[in-house]
Amino acid sequence: ATDPADFEQFVPAALVEKVGAIDFPYVDSMAVRDAEPRYPEGEGYPVVIFSHGLGAMRIQRIDYAAHLASRGYVVVAADHPGRRFEDLVPCVFSPPLDGCDLSGMSSDPAEDDVDALVDWVVDGGLADYHAHPSRLGLSGHSAGGGTTVTIGAADARVDASLVMAAPGLPGRGRELAMGAGCDAFVGADDVLAAGESGEVVMIEAAGHLAFSDMCELDLLTLGETLLAPRDDVSPGLLDSFLALASDGCPGLVPDEATCDAAGYLDLAVSDEIIRYYSTVFFDAALYAQGDGVRAGVFAEATVP
Repeated sequence: ATDPADFEQFVPAALVEKVGAIDFPYVDSMAVRDAEPRYPEGEGYPVVIFSHGLGAMRIQRIDYAAHLASRGYVVVAADHPGRRFEDLVPCVFSPPLDGCDLSGMSSDPAEDDVDALVDWVVDGGLADYHAHPSRLGLSGHSAGGGTTVTIGAADARVDASLVMAAPGLPGRGRELAMGAGCDAFVGADDVLAAGESGEVVMIEAAGHLAFSDMCELDLLTLGETLLAPRDDVSPGLLDSFLALASDGCPGLVPDEATCDAAGYLDLAVSDEIIRYYSTVFFDAALYAQGDGVRAGVFAEATVP
């Protein structure tokens, strides 16, 4: 049996003290804790380092990480203090609760984290997991995509970079930008422009959170019922966070200024697209296997 992903561990104590316990729904991790690795023949498994977005956490895309692991990759994800869910939520109160940290909105606290992870991997930190230290990929969502661009451009030890819902590509190595046609935070044109230096996959009618598991938490309902009625909450900041925390989630309608879809693409469909293209991209880049990214596989995705 697979283990649940414990999102409640990321709820800050100051919030619980203020409003009471937060009960997040069960989210299947699609993974088994402490499972015995299937030791590979040859030099070992390639490594993919994942960087989470603003207001998220290291397990924001746990099923994506588990899928890549099942396909023969060692996946590493770290929390980025200053950009985590537990850093931002205390800030919606006035005065802010203990732990409020908005530094990730003005700078990138993840660059040092990912840079250190690259050093650790290359220096053999994952030897016990039969990782191949010189077959290294980066992947990140939103702000984590920005981190992927920065580190991927600066560090020649990175062989492949997969940027999700963020503008730009590193400009070196194998590169793939994945975007969402109804993303209100990163415009489709910004993602498509990355095609000048690398490959692009655009998922039609998907929103910003198609690349995470955060919709499972239904943070919009939580914020509207538990936080919005309070008189010690900053409405403007709360509204901004809830917009980010719900873009692309089921039952909502995209902003007509972003796209004209009647609703967001089913997450089960976008999940399949993301898993497929991530796998074939990294297989080609880090295993030198397969045909890589190609058009015509999904009706809901375009490869310009």
